Amino acid sequence: MRLAVARWAAGAVRSASPPGATASASGSLAAAAWRAHAGGGGAAASRARRALSDLSPSAASNLAPTPRERLFAALPGLGLACGVAQAGFYLADEITARSGVPVAGVPVAILLGACANNAPVPLPSAFRPGIALASSLVLRVGIVCVGAKLSAMDVVTDGASSLPAALASVGAGVLIIPRLARLAGLDPRLGALLAAGTSVCGVTAVSALAPAVAATQAEVTVAVANVVIWGSLGMLALPHLAHELLGRRSSEAAGTWIGLGVHDTAQVFAAGLSYKQSFDDDVAFRVAAVTKLARNATLFAAIPFLAAQVKRTHPAGAAIVKASSSGSSSAKLFGTAIPPFLLAFLFASAVRSAGDAVFATRWWAETDAPARWNALAKFVGDEVGARHCLGTATAAVGLGTSASVARAAGAAPFLVGGAGAAVVGGVGFACAALMASASGGRDGDEIGGLIGSLAVRRKNPPNITPYVPPNERGDVRRRKE
Repeated sequence: MRLAVARWAAGAVRSASPPGATASASGSLAAAAWRAHAGGGGAAASRARRALSDLSPSAASNLAPTPRERLFAALPGLGLACGVAQAGFYLADEITARSGVPVAGVPVAILLGACANNAPVPLPSAFRPGIALASSLVLRVGIVCVGAKLSAMDVVTDGASSLPAALASVGAGVLIIPRLARLAGLDPRLGALLAAGTSVCGVTAVSALAPAVAATQAEVTVAVANVVIWGSLGMLALPHLAHELLGRRSSEAAGTWIGLGVHDTAQVFAAGLSYKQSFDDDVAFRVAAVTKLARNATLFAAIPFLAAQVKRTHPAGAAIVKASSSGSSSAKLFGTAIPPFLLAFLFASAVRSAGDAVFATRWWAETDAPARWNALAKFVGDEVGARHCLGTATAAVGLGTSASVARAAGAAPFLVGGAGAAVVGGVGFACAALMASASGGRDGDEIGGLIGSLAVRRKNPPNITPYVPPNERGDVRRRKE
């Protein structure tokens, strides 16, 4: 393959070079083109594209790597992310077996990836394309596979019950976080980006709001860094807090808090998977996933509201806010709020429901087809989706976490982001606690059953023979005779 690319580069340069070009210039340009293809980008790619553009625009356009070349370039990073994920699962199993304390593999994999990325010796640039692919495409494939575990009725009922809580937590975030940013002296645009990333759906919300408020690249970088840092901390801590405070009473309440208190979609799925692995509770994982979908749907209202706030509070006023009332921008906002992979998630859930309905009919009920169908759905959801795809994606999140961004931005944006995360998570916890109290939870059922059994025993006391000392038992027997 390298020989073919080198020949292509030399041929492209020869065909694009003017008649007076020297052989050495053509040769150096071909070498730069080859380095661009072999390295997947960088300074060599930029120099080669600029030089070829001067010679021939058509030759410069041919320099873009093909899908096959991009796939080969991603293989090292994909292998690294997969290896870190499997190492995290192995270490978590060993810690659990030796200490008796349940430890999930997802947070261990994230910590391993973050340590590798922030080590004194930086990761080679050849790993970056695969890490980016694992944290985007592989993550989406995993989310779609998890949809095969959920029936459409689960999605509808869980989404309907979690929507009021999502509206409350998102509403608190978009109202309070911009005010906290203004008190800290931050630009209103940065405050709006922090509110969107913390309240709604992490990096997706930041990317959707940034063009609407003409945010600078530095502001977008700081907002994304807030999502990564505070969302990762919530992803590591919230599963255990949710189990201790809510999970013993209601799995649904624990899943709701995870879905509301963690920032990004990938982080929510990772936290839900961690809860499932630690406490063997699939209900909380399912509810966390559906709650995150309900939270993402609020992006339609949150983006115009935050843009209007920036227009009202920024010194430049309407001059920095781009109009977003056209049909094309509305379609773009719809695509951002409900991306295709979430639609595919709902489609996978619908396929699961259709299969359940088909195999429940009398023609299939007496065969082993329903068991095979359930086993296939469990394999796709648990093994392919949750363990391998989501495990690899969350390891890639760790491999992409850098501490240098936080040091360069200063403390104020991250203090505001942390306070905002506490507000959104606190409102989410209050809503989840109300859900647990309303449902009664498992403990309430157990206590009610215990009280009921005690009442029955009091009403119908058992026939218990009174105690008689041994030296009087003979007299008692003679009296009875």
